[in-house]
Amino acid sequence: MSEIIILIIVIVIAFVAASWYANHKSQQRAKEFERELDLHNAEDEEFNERFDALFEQELQEQTPRSTSSFSETESSEVDIDLFDEPSSQIEDDHVDLTPPVQTQEQEKPTKKAKPELAPAQDWDMVIAFTIMADSGTMFSGKAVKSALETQDLHFGDMQIYHRFTQGSRKQSLFSVANIIDPGTLLPDKFVSMSTPGLLIFARLPAPINGLALFDDLLDTAKNMTQSLDGVLCDETRQPVSDEAIESMRTKIFEYQKSVQAESDHLSNDYFN
Repeated sequence: MSEIIILIIVIVIAFVAASWYANHKSQQRAKEFERELDLHNAEDEEFNERFDALFEQELQEQTPRSTSSFSETESSEVDIDLFDEPSSQIEDDHVDLTPPVQTQEQEKPTKKAKPELAPAQDWDMVIAFTIMADSGTMFSGKAVKSALETQDLHFGDMQIYHRFTQGSRKQSLFSVANIIDPGTLLPDKFVSMSTPGLLIFARLPAPINGLALFDDLLDTAKNMTQSLDGVLCDETRQPVSDEAIESMRTKIFEYQKSVQAESDHLSNDYFN
């Protein structure tokens, strides 16, 4: 009987010792974790201070930039926004080339700073039409797929369709997107999709002459409109008139003249 009691006491003592040891180890790990957490928080605070200082410096050096857009008085409310580029912001029709007035302190800087180069602008003008279904109706995915393929448009970047330059799939002339956000036209979704309209657009400068590009885009838009039994509209989804088309053509012509004049000026400067 005494042996059983002694065995029970030994077991109890072993259990208590094991529990104390486990609790002691747990407390040690908790203290080590707290020390690491305090160190990490200190590093984060130091990093945040450096980041805030750098951000404030960049904000003070930042200068406003403006670029030109296609429309002078009207703004588009198309559901998708495929015209935006990360390096440019559409504000008004003219780029302000007036140099900033320097103060006396700026004329005599204590340290000469290196000039910052503005990011290159990828495009100067957007040409856009919309092809809209009649009120209360929708274009079926099957009809859209047929219209795209008939007009030699192919699936590509941004998950939309493009007319590529002849003999190449790397450079597009113009593109077609769904009017519904996010604008994608996925080949494997045509069976189940339907849409109230399509957006067809191009950007200038382009791989070919702007007027030739406009005529090609307009012909494609008209053919797709007829194939889908829709209505050819402008970028604000209002039926486009012949006068509006001629106005767009005139703006593109003036743009091409300005590009050519600038090119000739640069060539003359190079040879002189």
